[in-house]
Amino acid sequence: MKKSINYLIALLSIALICKTSYAQNNNITIEITRHDDKSVDLTYKKLLPGSYYLELELNDLTNCNSGDFKGVINNYTGVLLRLKPNNDKQHINFSYSYRYMIGVPNPNIDSSFTYILPFKNGKKFKIGESSHVGEKYLGHERPINWKSYSLNSKNPDTVCSMRKGIVVKIIDDFENNETKGTFFTNKTNEILIEHADGTYARYINLKHKSMFVKLGQTVYPQTALGIMNEYGAENYRLSFQIYSYYYTNFKEKDKQLKENESSLKFIAPKFITQNGIVNIKSGQEYMAGFNETVMFKEFRKSEQKKYKKDPTLFN
Repeated sequence: MKKSINYLIALLSIALICKTSYAQNNNITIEITRHDDKSVDLTYKKLLPGSYYLELELNDLTNCNSGDFKGVINNYTGVLLRLKPNNDKQHINFSYSYRYMIGVPNPNIDSSFTYILPFKNGKKFKIGESSHVGEKYLGHERPINWKSYSLNSKNPDTVCSMRKGIVVKIIDDFENNETKGTFFTNKTNEILIEHADGTYARYINLKHKSMFVKLGQTVYPQTALGIMNEYGAENYRLSFQIYSYYYTNFKEKDKQLKENESSLKFIAPKFITQNGIVNIKSGQEYMAGFNETVMFKEFRKSEQKKYKKDPTLFN
């Protein structure tokens, strides 16, 4: 008979990368199941969607030669380790600690991948490169690879997904009057989407209670995400970033944080427009456009058939 217990005290240490890391207490918990044959399973439960890098370390391990886990977990539940005893007449004893962060460390990214601009097909905006708020307002050093875009509008336009992915974070806590009339605030509503290759797209400054998507939802290019929020006295603004995580372990990450103030690798991808595929140049106008080659790049065949039959299902 299997008997599932929380065996010994787990020391949970969550290392925060920066605001965009979103590691949360008790998102991932570890459970231990002891079997009659003296083997032990260490399993996890994850509350939030998306990929997480997890390190599980076994300490004072006896009656077993193998242990420790370092890797990426994607599912909501799963087995991390199965321990088998050297002597099946005795128990395996140990203590353990674990920690985790959002993201796939150092993913293999296709630098030629083409994104769709984050607004509806046919819409035109002037896109600029955003300054680093830490550098501009707090005197911090600008990260070497910093890349963030922004666009202004006189109207509260719809923000769209640039690529197929999964919604892994939604912040929708701030009333619009908290940001109205300000040019710098950390009280912004936003959506974070994880892509299949381990990159993320962050859509910043969305109107409160305007979100069209839910946590864990799969979105597609041109899927409506939310509405642009006010910025300053007369404009509406969207800021957006594309990045991946580059840490390899927590000790190295801590060192990198002190040196670079970031464990993110920002990306400046190619975008498809009405005038072809381009690299964005700050201060120029671009009109959103796409073709089936770009749109269907990450679609399954069944999704392509559904889209061709009724594109509105993907909006």
